[in-house]
Amino acid sequence: MQFSSSYQQGLAYRSYCTYAVAVLLVIILMVFSGCAREPEANRADERPNVIVIFADDMGYTDLSSYGASRWATPSLDRLGEEGARFTNFYVPTPACSPSRAALLTGRYPLKAGVREVISPRTLRGLPEAEETAAEIFLEVGYRTGMVGKWHLGANPVFLPTNHGFESWFGLPYSNDYSPRSINNPRSYAVMWPELPLFRDTTIVEREPDQRLLTERYTQEALGFIDTHKDEPFFLYLAHSMPHVPLWVSDPFLGESEGGLYGDVIEEVDASTGRILDRLAQLGLDEHTIVVFTSDNGPWLLMGDHGGTKGAFREGKATTFEGGVRMPALIRAPGQILAGQVIDEPAIVMDVLPTVLELAGIEGRDRFDGASLASALTGKSELDANRPLFFYRSGQLRSMRKGKWKLHVPHTYTSILEEYGGSPGEGGHPGAYGPAIIGIALYDLEADPSESVDVSQTYPDVVQELLTHIEDARSRIGDELTDRIGSEATEPQFIEAVWPTLEDGRN
Repeated sequence: MQFSSSYQQGLAYRSYCTYAVAVLLVIILMVFSGCAREPEANRADERPNVIVIFADDMGYTDLSSYGASRWATPSLDRLGEEGARFTNFYVPTPACSPSRAALLTGRYPLKAGVREVISPRTLRGLPEAEETAAEIFLEVGYRTGMVGKWHLGANPVFLPTNHGFESWFGLPYSNDYSPRSINNPRSYAVMWPELPLFRDTTIVEREPDQRLLTERYTQEALGFIDTHKDEPFFLYLAHSMPHVPLWVSDPFLGESEGGLYGDVIEEVDASTGRILDRLAQLGLDEHTIVVFTSDNGPWLLMGDHGGTKGAFREGKATTFEGGVRMPALIRAPGQILAGQVIDEPAIVMDVLPTVLELAGIEGRDRFDGASLASALTGKSELDANRPLFFYRSGQLRSMRKGKWKLHVPHTYTSILEEYGGSPGEGGHPGAYGPAIIGIALYDLEADPSESVDVSQTYPDVVQELLTHIEDARSRIGDELTDRIGSEATEPQFIEAVWPTLEDGRN
């Protein structure tokens, strides 16, 4: 069959038009795509960024993926869905300052010179001799920044900028160290200086509007990411929430079904979502490790302004499961296998050696934590029988090995009614009751609520764990038995409270 020349010319013209339209559509799509996205990072250094997000007083069941039902945490849950979620993750102490020392040094806090919570007038802090995560990352060419609550000493020698962080914006300690009754209803609160907000070593505000604290932290974190998008960075975002006093910005107020506490959790979740979105916009999503956990369990003393613990016993300020078992999530696209649920015990000192190995950076022999990188990348299994030790106020009170949890004799404060405890309400604290426990052994697989003491049934297990306890007393230390650890850094003291803090005292 033959076609006329005019038909052939028409066919060619239509083909040309179709091609031209297709090219035009591609150009339009490219233009609009460019408008919708930020300029992608131009990175010569392909080492991954590291972001560690640390909540304050968040309970084990405060995330949807851990059982929360009265509020939603889709962004935090996403970290576990696209990475790993831990079901037996611990902190070595149920208190703010020592947990932060453990996270940043990879060492038991008593070894790191931080035995207890540090107040505005505590004459000690994280010793300069301790090497922090920020110092390690800075040494190998990373940019380092911190946003949020520090709580490792309120003197220039102890502040983040003297511990490897090139920048810091946040509070030097907990948000209830304030003389204002709206932030701390206790009668003794009038003794505290006005709550300072820092940028590096300069107080830029006193008594900042805490409704905006999470939002301001988020903006600072996003700004840090934008500034350093073309070079590897380490960002430590330590939220002040959900520590009391609870404050939330207007867009989140009344939005959850869990009251003010639920609203606060949803804003922390949204903050995480915005950070993940910004990483994606900048083309950094596949080049960034993100870790999330909390410093200790829920402050049950605060009742409806405290978090949730599920079936666990007690909460913050005790070494029962409710005080030391945390939600924990890690995401590292291209390295960590997605959708993992890690049931083997792990501890917050593992975070630093893990992210260092994932980033290809050499760790330190002095770490007490172990790198989980090999297990998270599917190359090996975790050691389920590693001894883990739990302290309160410098006292070694309990330990875990495998399924076994051993408590040694000690006194503690209980929120349980049988000991005279009662939770508070509406931001006002309740009351603790005095309690005492002797040698007690629990099978956490069968009894995660630590309700049935089986020490008489398994005396050999008790003796084995007591051997580990004695070893820890020797190496780490134990104020319960007046032991100084052979591997402990000497505490660092200052002569007087920093006068600048006192300038804002009412």
